[in-house]
Amino acid sequence: MPPTDRPFTDPEAVPGLYADRDRVRRRSDSLLGAKIRGLHVGETTAALLGSTVPAPGLGADGGPAVIADIGCGQGRPTRTLRRRLPLARVLAVDASPTMLTQARALLNPTPGPGVELLAADFHRLPLSSGVLDAATAVFCLYHSAHPERVVGEIARVLRPGGVAMLVSKSADSYRELDLLLAASGLDPGAPDRPSLYASASGEILADLAASALTVQTVLHDRHLFRFGSVAAVAEYLLTVPKFQIPARLPEDPAAVAAHLRCHRGDGSFTMTSTITYVLAWGAA
Repeated sequence: MPPTDRPFTDPEAVPGLYADRDRVRRRSDSLLGAKIRGLHVGETTAALLGSTVPAPGLGADGGPAVIADIGCGQGRPTRTLRRRLPLARVLAVDASPTMLTQARALLNPTPGPGVELLAADFHRLPLSSGVLDAATAVFCLYHSAHPERVVGEIARVLRPGGVAMLVSKSADSYRELDLLLAASGLDPGAPDRPSLYASASGEILADLAASALTVQTVLHDRHLFRFGSVAAVAEYLLTVPKFQIPARLPEDPAAVAAHLRCHRGDGSFTMTSTITYVLAWGAA
């Protein structure tokens, strides 16, 4: 695990969080597999954004809309955007070469004008001012210690009247897991460590957007996740960079599950998160 209490904003730690594509895949697949309530993030993002873009993805001049999916990760939200807005030209932007490789594999078969992959730091987008009809930033702003600078950069590259869709998680997301690790002795300091999402959490996302954009819509959606066994909990928590498992216990799902089982049995485990969506306009 990164030797820092703020792995999501430490510039020395963040690249390593996404260098292991298997670890990233296991984290996202485990979380999605446990989800039992809440809107589909990609579909909701695309629907809100699509309500502002002439269907099926045309720009203000009647040509294909140009949309950037900033912090595209493995490309799942990008794929949904392409499906919902097939005439749009989409730029999939990420700082991680590993994630862009994953996104390329996922998006390559997608028909339409195509998806262009762009390796870039979201604080300094290699785009001219006013070139985008829309931009999305899904689950990525909390990787910046200064997310207002990222919002300002998004505002810069939007055309007059362009729209941004920002999505983040509440600061208390998965707090139940912090408490479980503390109570079991696996990571006594987990509840006191800063939230992974603190720098751009859902609670402050609208204010961050308002620093450079005009906020139109704010939507909060409560998600519920249920793991059927401690084995499933162990598989997930070992992919989360916040936790610091003692060196005496191998970072092995079976060993971690056995420890948890001794503490609380093998029943199901539930945790929550609130997802916040902010739809905002650039300068007219």
